[in-house]
Amino acid sequence: MKRPAYSFLVCPDPQLIKSRIEDMLAQSGVSGWEKRVFWGDDEVPLPDAFWTDLTIKGLFSQPKALVVRRANNFKVDQWDKLGNAITGASSDVWPIFCLESEWKTKKAPVPAHLAKREIYKRADKNGWVWQSPGLDRTGMRDFVRSWASQNQIRFDSGVENLLAQALPEDAVAVRLELDKLELAVMDDRTVRREHLDLVAPTGEMQFFELMDALGKPGAEAHVWKRVLEDHLKRAQDRMLFNLIGYLASQARQMWMLTHGEEQAVKAHPFVKKKLTAKGNMLGEAGIKRLIDLAMDAEFSVKTGLRRQEEVLDILIASLVDLFRSRSGGR
Repeated sequence: MKRPAYSFLVCPDPQLIKSRIEDMLAQSGVSGWEKRVFWGDDEVPLPDAFWTDLTIKGLFSQPKALVVRRANNFKVDQWDKLGNAITGASSDVWPIFCLESEWKTKKAPVPAHLAKREIYKRADKNGWVWQSPGLDRTGMRDFVRSWASQNQIRFDSGVENLLAQALPEDAVAVRLELDKLELAVMDDRTVRREHLDLVAPTGEMQFFELMDALGKPGAEAHVWKRVLEDHLKRAQDRMLFNLIGYLASQARQMWMLTHGEEQAVKAHPFVKKKLTAKGNMLGEAGIKRLIDLAMDAEFSVKTGLRRQEEVLDILIASLVDLFRSRSGGR
């Protein structure tokens, strides 16, 4: 296989980037790769060691993968310098630039100043750019299947699909859960239905499950358990902002559904029915309060008024109070 002169990996998920690099090196037709990692957000992102590896051929010709993480932080002058140097790169090095910004649309978040430069245009033209918005439900089955193939693991009938549905949409968390399953099936290398109980509750709580739990007297322990599980599995700010964004979005839809704007809400009829019922239960004041809580939480984090742990505590406690009062609880 003829490998690229250099590569761009456009993906926000570090675990997927890691897996992609391992696959690329394994399929390169060359063995014994030494990986050297540099960071685009370091004070000196590309030290002298990088330029030495890039341009000077080693005495023993050991192949080196020069992995530059968070290269999306590079300024124009850094890309220009790389563009000038990359054509003279040593034949035994493989520069790999990782662009790790979050995907806010379906279009890959390649910095505009980079997309205009020859170093990226050449890579794009030659197919040296790999893009992925991160792990989602669509790609989860392939991720699980690849893991099973690499580790000689089989599935009982139907278990592969159930596992793909149960895992979180975060490749780092997925790897932790799969490592746990690999230990559990060490003897016969078969994942059975009972093994799925080992997978921790995953991802964001479903909105209706959260809302139902918040409104039930004595259910606070259930809510806190799920929140803490999510909190420990993800970066704290990511989990908190996911919850804030979800609350604000659902509150907005509830307001529209209870104020004659049903046609403007793009959702399944069943979801609309559930949201309408929740909106009627909360009433105008309750929906406004829900929006206020989400906005207050976001403001407190972004301004540094409170720590993220405090904001999460206050948000969940306030939601419990709101739903208990509206559902007739004490």
